[in-house]
Amino acid sequence: MRIITIAAMIGLLGSYTSPYVNPNVFYPSSLLGLAYHYLLIANIILFLYWLIRWKKIAIFSFLVIASGYPFITTYYALNPKTVSDAPHDLSILTYNICQMNASNWMQEKDTPKKIMDYINNSDADIVCLEEFPARDASFQKFPGYKYRYRNRDVALISRYPIVKKGTIDFGPGNAAAGIYADIDVQGDTIRVYALHLESYRLGNNEKEIYKNLTSGNTENATQGVKKISSRLVHANRNRANQAIKVKAHAQQSPYPVIICGDFNDTPLSYAYHTLSTGMTDSFIEKGRGLGNTYIGEFPSFRIDHILHAPSFNTVSYTRDTVKYSDHYPVRSDLKFK
Repeated sequence: MRIITIAAMIGLLGSYTSPYVNPNVFYPSSLLGLAYHYLLIANIILFLYWLIRWKKIAIFSFLVIASGYPFITTYYALNPKTVSDAPHDLSILTYNICQMNASNWMQEKDTPKKIMDYINNSDADIVCLEEFPARDASFQKFPGYKYRYRNRDVALISRYPIVKKGTIDFGPGNAAAGIYADIDVQGDTIRVYALHLESYRLGNNEKEIYKNLTSGNTENATQGVKKISSRLVHANRNRANQAIKVKAHAQQSPYPVIICGDFNDTPLSYAYHTLSTGMTDSFIEKGRGLGNTYIGEFPSFRIDHILHAPSFNTVSYTRDTVKYSDHYPVRSDLKFK
């Protein structure tokens, strides 16, 4: 049991390096970061095991867990409940709408209407939409948002005028989309980035392997793990480069910046760390409880984010647990300082 405990502690400590190590330089850190939830739970169980037996190894186990407390707060927030309808200057919503349920992720035929009604009734000033349908006619479903922009599967709709807009060119070999818009919010100009960074693109074969592994079927496990790990590493490396490119672009902005969207990466990742450096995470500031936003077939993580410049205060953060897509919508109300 001691050997297992030591291995678990080393794994958890390794996961703490994930935000700081570019997976293009050393990829194992990124895989450990993805396994953080499980490593943390395992270490807590082992700590309690040794604590009950009053063994000194419990002290080391506790220190390893405690040293990662800042990371725990990125997954589970303990903020007090925010006041509803508190005064704010801007509300922003990000939502991966799964192509308006074009793949029939939800069986209900009225799911597209539910998505439309949810967004139209949200009262959000700016909405960033990932996996947006390729048809410009889809904009007509949101009549309250006069100003619009789309590139590939990312769209931004706004109640306030867009004075400038553009795309982020990630280059060949990258399955990602990013746009930005300079928006005049009652005389103050801000820049909003809407992102859909590269996913793992796990196909039916990989999904079947994952189901077999989690159900205890270990036949051909080694080959299956290698195949899935290869996909994970490839996407982690690409997202790291994509995040670096977005961050460099945002640092040239003459206006306060908001970066939001489906990052396809957790807070314990190099991509998230790159984008969030110097920014405020609305969830950490005002979120409550578990922050998971992905509800698809694979483990639920917080991969949809709203980051903003320090020139804003976070007034509120809301993760609505409506199941119209394989992601939950995330909203934050902000106030200019």
